[in-house]
Amino acid sequence: MPKFTENEKEKIRQDLFVKGREIFIKYGLAKTSIDEIIRECGIAKGTFYKFFSSKEELYFEILINEVEVRETVLNELFRENLSSRELLNSFFHFSFDSVDKNPFLQSAFQNDEHEKLTRKLPAQMSEFNQNNAKRGIHAVNALINQGMLPKEDPRVIVGIMQAVMSLRLHKKDIGDDIFPIVKDKIIEFVIEGLLKEKN
Repeated sequence: MPKFTENEKEKIRQDLFVKGREIFIKYGLAKTSIDEIIRECGIAKGTFYKFFSSKEELYFEILINEVEVRETVLNELFRENLSSRELLNSFFHFSFDSVDKNPFLQSAFQNDEHEKLTRKLPAQMSEFNQNNAKRGIHAVNALINQGMLPKEDPRVIVGIMQAVMSLRLHKKDIGDDIFPIVKDKIIEFVIEGLLKEKN
């Protein structure tokens, strides 16, 4: 097995991320093989295993990276000087749009990839889910303390937000033609409810 310089390692890692992401988008986690990934990257299988123990681990690392980019943009949103209504509206619409515009996140949230990852990487996914919940609770607590959200158990508000976001899993059931209208109405009703509780 050849020794790689730090620059070579970084280039291989970036290739695995970029090409792996493209292949996962095209075929999904289940239908993607390590052979396909290494062929696209032009590396040996042994080299792949120096970086990741499985295709699921690579997928998970790409998912973490995608979520961190999304979180950075969301954090900027929370820094803006918006009213409670504008902030909640922007949050929900940005969250939906960021998945709609990102084919990797679309597949991660719509094609049972989350369940597959949980079966293959239970410890990592458990930590990932717990960290997401903690970040959500922290953000909601900050908004409660600023008087932008009702003094409610932050876990309940995070649960409401997660329930709204899970609506996308039922897009086909609802109907592609009316989904945007249904989504906007549910967001409107949830915001009204949260702001009513606040007053």
